[in-house]
Amino acid sequence: MSLKPYYFILLVIFLSSAASAILLYFYLNPEMETKVAFSLMGAALFLSGSSFLSLLIFFIKKIYYRGEVYLATMSASIRQAIFIILGCIFTGFLYGISLFERNLILMVWAAIGCLEIMIQAIE
Repeated sequence: MSLKPYYFILLVIFLSSAASAILLYFYLNPEMETKVAFSLMGAALFLSGSSFLSLLIFFIKKIYYRGEVYLATMSASIRQAIFIILGCIFTGFLYGISLFERNLILMVWAAIGCLEIMIQAIE
């Protein structure tokens, strides 16, 4: 299977979720329905961030490995992008609730790193 369908699907996900995040930012009134606004904006930012970051990570790996990349490399890039975006969203959430604990944030990133290393060891 070619990598071109992955590129196209990730590009479509990025464009549609970025457009929906922009529309939500300008047209949704968060004072009326706060839970809906935050959940929709979080989902849109998660999808757009992870799809863009997965393509970025994949192309960095493609440069690093000198073009010898496979479908497993794309799958690993998608997984790593999801972990990074989840860590960023959780860090932003902790800052949003005024919990400025450096050790907690470092522990979250260490747990995400350990989880990724365990998944790579299984593969």
